Amino acid sequence: MRRVRSAAGLILAASMGAAWMGASPPSTRAPALEALIDSLKNAGSLVIEGQRILADPVVLDAYEQSGFEPLWTPADLEGLLRAVRATTSDGLDPNIYHATLLTEFSTLPLGPDRLATRELLATDALVRLSRDLRFGRVSRTDTNSPRFPDDGSSGSGDPAGDVLDAVSYGLLEQQLAALRPDNFEYDRLVRGLAELRAIERRGGWEPISAGPTLQKNTADTRIPLLRNRLILSGDFRPEGQDPLTPDPMHFDDALELAVRSFQHRHGLNEDGRVGAVTLASLNTPVAVRIEQVRVNLERLRRAQRDRPDDYVSANVAAARVSLSRSASVEFESRTVVGELETQTPSFDALMSYVEVNPTWTVPRGMVEEMLQAVRNDPSYLSDRDMRVLDAAGRSVDPTTLDFASFTAATFPYVFRQAPGPLNPLGRIKLIFPNEYAVYLHDSPARWAFAEEERLFSHGCIRVEDPVGLAEHALDEPGTWTRETLEDAIAEGETRVISLKRPLRVFVHYRTVEASRAGTLHFYEDVYGRDPAILALLDVRR
Repeated sequence: MRRVRSAAGLILAASMGAAWMGASPPSTRAPALEALIDSLKNAGSLVIEGQRILADPVVLDAYEQSGFEPLWTPADLEGLLRAVRATTSDGLDPNIYHATLLTEFSTLPLGPDRLATRELLATDALVRLSRDLRFGRVSRTDTNSPRFPDDGSSGSGDPAGDVLDAVSYGLLEQQLAALRPDNFEYDRLVRGLAELRAIERRGGWEPISAGPTLQKNTADTRIPLLRNRLILSGDFRPEGQDPLTPDPMHFDDALELAVRSFQHRHGLNEDGRVGAVTLASLNTPVAVRIEQVRVNLERLRRAQRDRPDDYVSANVAAARVSLSRSASVEFESRTVVGELETQTPSFDALMSYVEVNPTWTVPRGMVEEMLQAVRNDPSYLSDRDMRVLDAAGRSVDPTTLDFASFTAATFPYVFRQAPGPLNPLGRIKLIFPNEYAVYLHDSPARWAFAEEERLFSHGCIRVEDPVGLAEHALDEPGTWTRETLEDAIAEGETRVISLKRPLRVFVHYRTVEASRAGTLHFYEDVYGRDPAILALLDVRR
C-alpha cells in the first residue's frame, strides 16, 4: 500500500498495520469524537472549555481519514505537553496551545464527551504549534491581522500534516524541534531570554537616578549602582577592576570599558560616558528587554531560513551594515536609514555591481519636492549640476519649461544630478536590483553618522564607510583595494564594476540581534513596530 502524505495519511496507515499482517483490528471509532468533529465542521469554529477551535482542514482531514479513531495515547499526550510547555523558551505562551486544560485532562478520569474534547484540543494544539514554530505566529493569529514591513519570507507548505504523521511513530517532539529556526542567532536569543528571565526572578536591576554625567575619574554615590547594573548585563567583569582604586564611588578605567561595552551593545555612541541617553537605556526595565527578545524570536521564525555563507546584512533598526564570509563578520559600518515617513523596507536581493562616481536620478517619490525647490529658486538646478532629461535620455533646457504647470504625476521628465561633491549618493554606490529602488551608497552629509538615531534618508541606506564595504564586496584584493577604488573615484568618471561573485543582501528590521560570539545587541524600535507584533503574539484566537 502506498504511503500517504496527507495530514492524516500515516495515522491511517499505522492503524491499518495489523491488517497488513493478516489480522483485523477491532474498531476504536469514538461516536462522541465523530459528533464533535461534525459540529466543528458545520459551525466553522467551536468554543470548548473556553478555548476557540477553528475548523482547520488538516484536523478535519486527519479524523475523517482515520474513521474518527482517537489519535492520542497517554504517552503521546505527555510528549505533546512537554513540547507545549517548552514553548516558553521560544517566547510563546503555552496556554495558546491549551496547556492548562490538557494538563488537567491528563490527570482526571474522563467520560466519552470529555475524552473527545481532550482529543480535539490536543490535535488543535499540535497543528497550531507546528505552524507557529515554522512560520511564526503573528500572521496566523487573525485573518485580518496586518502584515508587518519587517516580515520575512515565511516559506510555503504546511508542516502540520507531517507532525501529525510523526505522532504515529513516536517522533512528535523531534519533529516539532526540527521546525524551529536552525541558526546560531535563534539559539542565542533563546538563551538570552532565559538569562533575562532569571534576572527578573531575582528582582531585576535597580534604576539609576538622574544627575550629572558619570565619566572616568569622577566620584558619585550612583557609581556602585552603575557597576552592579553592568555586572548583571555582563558588561562589567570584576576581575578588570583596578586594584589600586579601592574607592567604590570612583569611576575607573574598568568601569569606562564596561560602559563602552554596554553602549556598543545598545547602538549608542561609544564615548564611555553615562549621559541622559545611556542612562535611559541602562534604566530600561528587564521586563521590557524580555518582551523585546520575544518579538525578535518571532521575527526570526518568520524570516528567511537559509542564508548563504557569504552575505551582506543591513539592520534598519540598528542603522548598521555588515558583510559576512564563512560565518565570520569581515566588515561593519554605521548607516543612515529612512525617515519615519519614508521607511526603509525589508527585503533581500542580489548585489551585482558597484558604481563609482554615480549620477543620481531623482526618484518619483521626490519629484514634487524637486519641483517646489525649482519654483522657489530658478538657479536650483544649475547650482547643483542637475539636468532635466526626457524619456529618451536627451537633455532639455530647463529655462524652456514652466515648472509651475507640472505636478509630480504630470511631470514627463526626470531630474538627474552629475557626479560631484553635492551628489547625495556621494562617491560610490552598491547596487542590488530590487522593486524598491533601494541601495547602499555614500553620502556627503557626514555629520549624520555621528547621530545616535540616524533616520534621515528617503529610504535608501547611506553607509559611513562605503569604500570599505565595496572593497570587501568585490573581494578582489589583487585588483580592487581601498587605494585603487579611491584612485578610480579621483578620476571623476562614472564607472561600473561587476562583482565576480554576487552577494545576497538582507535588509531587515531587528530590535535585538545576536553576534557570532553570542552577545545580545539591543536597538531602539525606531519605527515603532514592536508593540503591534507583541500584542498579536499573545492574542488567543
